[in-house]
Amino acid sequence: MGPILIHIAFAACIISSLFYWISATGRKNMLKISRPAYIVMAVFTISSASFLLYNILTHQFQYTYIWNHSSTKEPLNLLIATFYAGQEGSFHLWALWMSIIGIFLMSYTSKHERYEAEVMGTFTLLQAFILFILIVKSPYTYVWESFAGDVAEGFIPPEGRGLNPLLQNFWMTIHPPILFVGFSAMSVPFCFAVAALIKNKYDRWVNIALPWTLFAAGVLGLGIMLGGYWAYGVLGWGGYWAWDPVENSSLVPWITSIAAIHLMISSRVTKGFIKSTLFLCIISYVLVLYSTFLTRSGVLGDASVHSFVDPGQEVYLFLIIFLSLFAVVGIGLIIFRFKSINSEISSLKQESSPILSRESALFIGAITLCASALVVLAGTSWPIFAKGSVEADFYNKMNLPIAILISFINGASILLKWKHTEEKNFMKSLVVPFVLASVLTGLFAFMGMRDFLIALLALSALFAFFINAETAYVISRRSKIKTGAYLAHIGFAVLLLGVIGSSRYSQEENLSLPIGQTVEALGYRMTYLGATPIPDDPEKYHFNVKVERDGKEMMLKPVMYYSDYSEGVMKNPDIVNLIVRDLYLSPMALEVPEEFSAEDVDSIVKGSVKNIKGLDIHFVNFNMDEFKRDELSSGAAQTIGADLEINENGVRTPVTVKIRYSGDGVPEFIPVKYKDNIELYLVKISVSQEPQIQLAVVDRTRKMNSPDAITSETLILTASVKPLINLVWGGTVIIVIGFALSVINRVKKSKAAASDEEV
Repeated sequence: MGPILIHIAFAACIISSLFYWISATGRKNMLKISRPAYIVMAVFTISSASFLLYNILTHQFQYTYIWNHSSTKEPLNLLIATFYAGQEGSFHLWALWMSIIGIFLMSYTSKHERYEAEVMGTFTLLQAFILFILIVKSPYTYVWESFAGDVAEGFIPPEGRGLNPLLQNFWMTIHPPILFVGFSAMSVPFCFAVAALIKNKYDRWVNIALPWTLFAAGVLGLGIMLGGYWAYGVLGWGGYWAWDPVENSSLVPWITSIAAIHLMISSRVTKGFIKSTLFLCIISYVLVLYSTFLTRSGVLGDASVHSFVDPGQEVYLFLIIFLSLFAVVGIGLIIFRFKSINSEISSLKQESSPILSRESALFIGAITLCASALVVLAGTSWPIFAKGSVEADFYNKMNLPIAILISFINGASILLKWKHTEEKNFMKSLVVPFVLASVLTGLFAFMGMRDFLIALLALSALFAFFINAETAYVISRRSKIKTGAYLAHIGFAVLLLGVIGSSRYSQEENLSLPIGQTVEALGYRMTYLGATPIPDDPEKYHFNVKVERDGKEMMLKPVMYYSDYSEGVMKNPDIVNLIVRDLYLSPMALEVPEEFSAEDVDSIVKGSVKNIKGLDIHFVNFNMDEFKRDELSSGAAQTIGADLEINENGVRTPVTVKIRYSGDGVPEFIPVKYKDNIELYLVKISVSQEPQIQLAVVDRTRKMNSPDAITSETLILTASVKPLINLVWGGTVIIVIGFALSVINRVKKSKAAASDEEV
């Protein structure tokens, strides 16, 4: 049933697109076909998503996708998240959001001649490509089709593999859906730009497209930062941003969309920057497609922890076609209309804007943002053309001066007027915010900020903060909804200050915490108290660390456990938020005293005597008293021993050593104490050919006196103090609120302009 739903959705999408393009030639009656066809596509896309989710929730493991990503052990929220845990599901999530957004877009464009035919014609083509990928890479493939020859037709696995342990977190239910809403919404300004180029009309499209561009950039930015919060709080990277190639691939279109928004605002007022605005709206979505290619083609499999595996040759080629086609169409249309756009600009009889004008500042800011995007894009794409990946330091060094410039422009542009600004008044308006920013930066320098460029970044961020805060306050007294842009700028400045504190001035120390012993580090006293199983999941363990400072105690509980899924140890940090800083404990390993080492082991043939560490040890015979031959077939645990006789200074002492094998053959070495300081372990037995045993004789006194000896259970972890980390999260929240208010404000303006038939 699933494939049928997708095929019908694809066919309806093609029909809708075809008749939209026919209606674009002037045959408006064709909208009576294209609109219902779109609704059919949306209904069947949503139905397919519902069917896939139903199959996941009811554990239909006959489908390879469901078997590969879910299990009966997953809680409901993570079971739902398996919908988009793999490639097929993530494409389906994208198609789902596209179909829903398209319903609102169709309603929006159908009013007041908002380029419906051209916008929806382009939008449905984009959706058709995504639906076709679902046909090629279906989430409804059966296991006997995926493993032909290895699995009998009709076979249903009793259990699934389960969700990747890295994804088993609350944020898995939030981060990807929001990110894909951003990806989907980013297609809308692309469609409006294409529509404007096709119609060769550039006087109204910016006003209509701006609310959608704000919405897309706001949601995409929120999705990116939620991913950063997830990485910080769960994955144990020690930070929220690692300049991972797949992280970057989402960041680049967000940066270019921010540049597009600022030029769209300028173009709306001055009618300028037409080509640049069109280009940025188009390239932002092209970069979303490029991000999809990087993430889902497998080309970054060795360079990114996020990258999916190889999706198969068909999808790989189709992603290239998808990316290349719309890049060529979008940029090709700009080239094709180049003369027409220049004529439009000439007809407006525009004068060149002076430097001291808001439009010039916005244009310089957009160029600076694009420079940052280009730096990140170059570093991100490097693994495609050469082995290895670019180090994080490259991005930090290259983007630092750009961030400084952006922050100064962020502040100064607010004080500039459109068209022209009196130099004297402008310079006067800079004094107070610059003095305030300088005083605070000087205070930071007094507290230990010695890096000149970092201090300059702090100065620029504070400068932007004070200017935008004052402006937001003044405007809020008239209309709070009009403060969105200024709040977003304030949030960005706050976020930059958080980045400076939490990254540049983070303190970190690797610690070994023997159980019960107190270790001082980073101004705290830390004591490892041992591990306890997590009540809801006894295969996972909390590693309890008591932290003391200034007479106050806290208990941090980082987590480590072995994952069969990834065949390795998974590690989750624990964090205590102390308002002005975070204390961050990331577990690395657990070391326990070894029972014996290879140098302690010797072989003794049955009936022979061997001198080991001053002891004459006689291997008398095997001891089969606890061996149960009749339970061999049942796989029950078995215990086998060896009878020894130890001769020391003429005193003979009989000793029996034993080894226990679990049902799956894993050995358990049972220590036998001989005197106070000697332990014996039966390591291995051999009954074929020449019967013999391997015996470990351990001198505990010598072991404990060894300088490298681990005498007790020891937790190895990385402890970090991250100042001002809350400014990162707080800045993000302020940015999102600013974008939300901006969207509401622009929608109102767009409706008013449309009803009055004005730009």
